[in-house]
Amino acid sequence: MKFNIPTLSICLSCRDGREEIYMTRGGRRFAKKLLNKNLLKKQVNLRGINCMSNCKRACTISLTAKKSFTYIFGDIDPENSEYSESLIELVSKYSLSSDGFLRRRDRPLLFQSSILGRLPPIQSNSAIVTNLNNGFPDD
Repeated sequence: MKFNIPTLSICLSCRDGREEIYMTRGGRRFAKKLLNKNLLKKQVNLRGINCMSNCKRACTISLTAKKSFTYIFGDIDPENSEYSESLIELVSKYSLSSDGFLRRRDRPLLFQSSILGRLPPIQSNSAIVTNLNNGFPDD
């Protein structure tokens, strides 16, 4: 089995509607919780993004690795510890996949409904990718 160390990006400017209570944005709070608990420390490269342009479905994160599918998730609740716990499971499954492809049923429940996008790597041989340079294969 391959172990691919992915990059987890967290939108630091995402709002969750609790900024006046906590005096900081939801995305930043989520990132700090992951850092403070040392969650995923050896499993991912963790980075903050100042804006991921997905304000309608904040808080937003993405998971990507070289030659692997990229996943984008939204509606993350930084105050719900289940997201952190489910994220550990998601990263583990993603890392063990040869190309990062995870079917909906293979992702933790919280990351089944909150998906915003699944993007294939540029040079993908996945069955879900069709090269259209020469038209549709069935034409």
